[in-house]
Amino acid sequence: MRDTFDICRFGKYLGYDLKSRWTENRTFLLTFVLIPFILYLLYAFFSGTSHAVSSAFTVFNFGHPGIAVRAGVFVFTALVFLIQYPSKAYGFITEKAKGSQWIELPASRLEKYLSMMLICLVIIPLAFFCAYLLGDAIICLIDKQCGTSIVSGWFSGATDIIKIDPVFSGHGIWFVVSGALQTSSVFLLGALIFKKSKVAKTILTLFIISLVFSILTTLVMSNTNLDAFGDRIREWIFNHAESLDFWFNFWNNVWLALVVIGCGIWSWFRIKNVQH
Repeated sequence: MRDTFDICRFGKYLGYDLKSRWTENRTFLLTFVLIPFILYLLYAFFSGTSHAVSSAFTVFNFGHPGIAVRAGVFVFTALVFLIQYPSKAYGFITEKAKGSQWIELPASRLEKYLSMMLICLVIIPLAFFCAYLLGDAIICLIDKQCGTSIVSGWFSGATDIIKIDPVFSGHGIWFVVSGALQTSSVFLLGALIFKKSKVAKTILTLFIISLVFSILTTLVMSNTNLDAFGDRIREWIFNHAESLDFWFNFWNNVWLALVVIGCGIWSWFRIKNVQH
């Protein structure tokens, strides 16, 4: 089938694709969504245990998970989820049997690609964040001693884990969104490139890229007058003190666009040329 686009066919394929990804990965998805409740039950268990043992072991009072603990677990859980899910959902494309079946599905490569990008970058991450934060809010509603929910804490400034900002800011909600988009894009590309150990090889590749970049940066800095460079930086910050937030957001969004568009283009050519 040629790489054409038909909105009706795409809609049907997207529905089929979503249903298939849910059927194949529901255990994985539900496990991550239930993390807030698992965390709360673990706290309740250890809290009960600490009161049941002798006084020599009652030094630690586990109590109830506060917002700082829950926000930290949320960030870690979201990162692991965004790293693992692309390989879970579309890693089969590089496999001979399942990949061949996927190629022969009655939809164009473009429609399959758009469905994959929407599911991995938008639909599933959004559903995960909403379900996780809703679960956290339910726990706080049931047990008032847990304090405020993560979402309420962002708006009220009760936690510094992720500061809230109503605009598309580099340090507000948009920072979380941009991080999710970048992580999903990179690890989806890794799932399409590597045939085995997709996550591990993607992480290793990122480490090597970071190492090379650090070496190049060190070489450049070693041939730079650091005092003069530092003076220029301080002068620029002083002259642009009122617009620092704008520039931080601007470069954050430029980097986001480069990563997502670059990985998206590479993923498209990988999908377009995949053969078994």
